[in-house]
Amino acid sequence: MGETRPGAQGSRGSWVEIVLVATVAVLVASSVVFSWFNRRLLIPDPSTWEKGRLVTAVFDPPTSPVELFHNQGDGQFFVHGAQDPFLRSPERIRGGPNEQAYRLQRPLFGWLGWLASGGEASRAAWAMVVVTVLSVGLLAAVAAALAQARGYSGLWGLAVLTFPGVYMNLLRCGPEVLGTALLGLGWLAVAPRGWMGADRREERGRPEGWQWALVWFALAGLTRESFLLVPVVLAMVTYWGQSHARKRSENLVRAEIAGDGISGPARFGDWGWPLVAVLPWLIWVAVLRLVVGGWPRGSGGGERMASVPFGGLVEGVGAWRAGEWVSFALVIGTALVGAFLSRCRIERALVAAHLGFSATFGYVVWATWAGFSRVLLPLSLIGLVATLRDRGGPPPDLTQLSATRAS
Repeated sequence: MGETRPGAQGSRGSWVEIVLVATVAVLVASSVVFSWFNRRLLIPDPSTWEKGRLVTAVFDPPTSPVELFHNQGDGQFFVHGAQDPFLRSPERIRGGPNEQAYRLQRPLFGWLGWLASGGEASRAAWAMVVVTVLSVGLLAAVAAALAQARGYSGLWGLAVLTFPGVYMNLLRCGPEVLGTALLGLGWLAVAPRGWMGADRREERGRPEGWQWALVWFALAGLTRESFLLVPVVLAMVTYWGQSHARKRSENLVRAEIAGDGISGPARFGDWGWPLVAVLPWLIWVAVLRLVVGGWPRGSGGGERMASVPFGGLVEGVGAWRAGEWVSFALVIGTALVGAFLSRCRIERALVAAHLGFSATFGYVVWATWAGFSRVLLPLSLIGLVATLRDRGGPPPDLTQLSATRAS
């Protein structure tokens, strides 16, 4: 793919690329969904259907192809969220209060479906399909903008169409594409201003654009709680880098920086701002505890979480087929290449943190590419962006910005 001049973001040509990439992604996503519906589907006979066997009562029994589509997997939970955004009927999710809280802790996707359906329950199933397809376009557009921020062509945004997790969301309907796009927007809010090296005006403390980054990270956490790993890692690495920079500055040029105000421990406001993104999810979990009466532990914790690190992977890999191996190579392989090529400490830390997170996955997650590819969808985006090394020279890591003025 071609390249653009660094600093060309915001030009008319750049926006044309982003719109083109988003349009192509939406067309491809629509084709994938259409391919599922464009086949012979058997609608069960309601007179012989035994109710109560499905995990929700949303489509029990299913009476149309789109209801069958959602009943394949977690789509039915998000349709429930679109039909019941105010938690009036949580009992439609079976498994008890803890399972209900576990499923309802990811409300944003369903809320968008509720808005898209105009609050009409009968339109919620198709509304969720539309939101999923448009989310792919948003993710592609964000990836294109991130590529442009590094001096590459926005056409690199089409690379998201190689992410296995994208196709799994399209075939099962899930929030991971939307959540990953929101993480990318948070990344983009600070990327051109210190994180990815496009300019050096931010010499210390919080980067420009941190308020918008905080909003996007918080919304991503409301699509899937595990996506809050990104702001938590950002805060931890920034704290370490700023503390290290301050100590180094004090030791090397104590006299010169005595009046510069950067001596002493790193201030919470400079490194801890990403942690505020966790608060909306915590508040929502508290609301669920009051309304539903349970904590988001779920009823299948033994299968979802490994008893020993990578125990689920060891147990699941024996049943892998070609799809699982290819998906594993695309997700994990790209991330490892990105970590090797990246010159940004935060990107390397995000790759390491997600690999560590994957060690906790149980058998049900690792058994098929449908599980691990969508949960690790942020890692696919991180790996892509990290692989696109910044063309403007080594980036001034956000973790090292405190030391810039002293040096």
